[in-house]
Amino acid sequence: MERKLIVEINIEDTPVLNYSSFRLSQEFNAHHTFELVLYNDRVGEPGLISLNESRQFIGKPVSVSFGYSQDQMQDFKGLVTGVRLSQTHGFHGNVIVTGFSSSILIDRGEDLGSYLNKTLDDIVKIATRETPENDLRIVSNASRKAPLDYVIQYRESDFEFLNRLSAEYHEWFFYDGQQLCFGRPDQQQEVRLFYGRDLNSLDYGIAVAPIKHKKFAYNPGQDQMLESESPGQADGQPDLVHAVRASNAMYSKVFTQPTAIRVASNSEIREHVANDEKAHVSGLLQVNAAGTNPMVGIGKVIDVAMSVRRELSFQTEDLGKFLVTSIHHHIDGTGKYSNSFQAVVASTERLLVKDKKRPRPDMQLANVVDNNDPQGQGRVKVQFKWATQNNEPTEWLRVMAPDAGSSDKVGTNRGMVSVPETGDQVVVAFEEGNIARPIVMGSVFHGKSGGGGGSGNNNKSLTSKSGNTVKLDDGAGVTVQDKDGNVISLDGAGNALFETSQTIVIKCGESSLSMDMSGNIIIKGKNITVQGENIGHSATSALGMGVGPEGGAPTSGIAIEATTLDIATETLAVSGSSEANFASDTINIGATSNANVSSGTIKLN
Repeated sequence: MERKLIVEINIEDTPVLNYSSFRLSQEFNAHHTFELVLYNDRVGEPGLISLNESRQFIGKPVSVSFGYSQDQMQDFKGLVTGVRLSQTHGFHGNVIVTGFSSSILIDRGEDLGSYLNKTLDDIVKIATRETPENDLRIVSNASRKAPLDYVIQYRESDFEFLNRLSAEYHEWFFYDGQQLCFGRPDQQQEVRLFYGRDLNSLDYGIAVAPIKHKKFAYNPGQDQMLESESPGQADGQPDLVHAVRASNAMYSKVFTQPTAIRVASNSEIREHVANDEKAHVSGLLQVNAAGTNPMVGIGKVIDVAMSVRRELSFQTEDLGKFLVTSIHHHIDGTGKYSNSFQAVVASTERLLVKDKKRPRPDMQLANVVDNNDPQGQGRVKVQFKWATQNNEPTEWLRVMAPDAGSSDKVGTNRGMVSVPETGDQVVVAFEEGNIARPIVMGSVFHGKSGGGGGSGNNNKSLTSKSGNTVKLDDGAGVTVQDKDGNVISLDGAGNALFETSQTIVIKCGESSLSMDMSGNIIIKGKNITVQGENIGHSATSALGMGVGPEGGAPTSGIAIEATTLDIATETLAVSGSSEANFASDTINIGATSNANVSSGTIKLN
């Protein structure tokens, strides 16, 4: 005897008693869709909903329950997003009500977001915090518990963003009819099915696909290439193990790809590659079936059995347990139920997401919020110029330079070093077009910070935050000026100026030239030679010469050699502490007035 199906359909507070059919499609990593077909040609029948009434359904919640007993019902909650009248051949036709699962509430338009040092569970909570729990309950139970150093949501709806994270980190993501689940639930309901009773068709198949692969990622902080190759193996279900072996034999070449996510260690990339292989392996063994048991649902485990003839009797043989990843329910106007579904091995930990959407980021503007790199590598943290709620600073980002590296003579900072200052506006691009790998391309001026290149664009300059400046002026030459106004200037016409407020010192080994603000000039060296056609020494107060230590007694003599030595002054005094000797073929002493010679003893020979 055919069991009677219990069906309860309500649109907000309006029960739907008369309908032509109801269809519900459910799958992982996608919104569920439904179609409710209402009669439009049975005016006056009890429970009939007219076209005018159905217009009010737009945006209203839908609740559907069906099953063979009240304690075993399949439940679904959704929202009406469309109502239309379908007519053909002059008939009144039907009113068709369509909609989605409540997960559509977080598919509310492309958004931007930036998340620093958050777990996947944290990100799910923050991204969906504006969704009332009464409208959509969200449960996050990600298998990865370690924080992600940095994640960007780029022109994706919240649903698309979480769907991408599900694909990249191999987490389950599905709506179970009542709540949106991120991560594998701790418990899964099991449904026992018998082929020939609950199932009227069963397709059990294995396939091959490229499994073995290698992924790599570059860790700039350690200048290290991280890479890992999948082992290309599977455990457990014998048919699945066979499918993996056949796949490896058929696709012998290992394909190589960069990771889509940020990884910082060998252990992290090994775990990522292992999970990626599990996701690819999950699709090698699939069950496609159709039946009449309404308890089969998305995310549930089915335990499939069949009767097998053994000589004169039939025995029950278990085919295995499988996870339902996609199902289509159908109820007709008489209450007859049927379904068709797809399932994978129940032990599957990771699922492959085939239709994930990856962002294609453009260059972005950002403000530098920190340049005190704890590792001293010249990196900066920036905050994107986004008017969005979830806009946390980035992780430490590298800064592009015209020339950067090292050499056998220079270990670090060979090239041009110019780390942007806090508050500077910078341009951020993304390596390989991957939103997970931002890099600072350089700085840009804005209306409050840029002054231009002057008249004729003749000025090129390099200025530090304190005001130290190197200026190249195609009209006035080259000027180097520090923050206190001390200047070295080359005017381009053969003139040079060195001007400081305190001291100028030129030094080479044991030789030096020193000038200070008080007018003192000191020239020091072992041997000092002054050469020229005419050399003059002039002093307004005194002119002294001495040989010996600075401030000490003379240690040697002074020799002056010349064809003629003229000394002219008002008074000339020549003295020696012991002797004063004048020797020559001829010595002339003359005076215009008097010549005085005095001594204790005078000898004339």
